[in-house]
Amino acid sequence: MKKCLLVAGTLLAALTANAQKGSWYTGGNVGFSSKNEKYSDGDSDKSTLWKFSPEVGTFLTDHVQLGLGLSLRGYKDEYVKSLKTGGTVYSRYFFGSGSFRPFAGLNVSALPGKRIYSDRNTHEIKVFTFGSNLNAGFAYALSSKVTAVGSFGTLGFSSETRKPKDSDEKYTETSFGLDAGTLGNRFTIGIYYTFK
Repeated sequence: MKKCLLVAGTLLAALTANAQKGSWYTGGNVGFSSKNEKYSDGDSDKSTLWKFSPEVGTFLTDHVQLGLGLSLRGYKDEYVKSLKTGGTVYSRYFFGSGSFRPFAGLNVSALPGKRIYSDRNTHEIKVFTFGSNLNAGFAYALSSKVTAVGSFGTLGFSSETRKPKDSDEKYTETSFGLDAGTLGNRFTIGIYYTFK
C-alpha cells in the first residue's frame, strides 16, 4: 500500500531557543493521505484520510511543557465514512538549551466519533478511542518565535470500543506495543509560535 502523507505545520504554538517559564505557545499539525488502487479488471478503490490538530500550551518551568491539543480526523472510501473529534493532554521534558532541544513526553488522548457504512444497508457505528503513549522528539528554533517540533511515538497503549447505533452489542479492541507506530503516525512535525 502506497501512501502519500503530507505533514505540514499550521498556525500553532511552541518552543523557542529562549522558551522560559510562563511563556505560552500555539501550534499543531495537519495531515492528508490519499490512496488509489487499480485492478486489471478495471475496478478501483479510492480512499482519503485527513487530520487537523491545533495545540495550545505553556512552559511550567524552563524545561517542562504542558499542552492541550484538539484532534479532528476523517476517513472516506467507497463504503465507509468516519469522523472523530477529541483531545489530547500532553507533557514534555526538554533537555539542554539552545536552538536544538530533545525531549521525552507523555500523551493521553480520547477520541469519540462515528463510522457510517453504506454497502448493502447503511448503518452507523459509534466509536470511542482512548490511548496513551510515551514519545520522544526534538524542537528546533527557526527564529525567536517560531519552532519546528518533531515527535516519534515509542511505547503506547490504545483501546477502541465500537457500538452499533441501535444495538446494545459492543466490540473492544486493545493494543499495546513498543513501536513507533503504536498510536498513529511514526513521525509528525508541527510548527509552533511562542508568545508571552
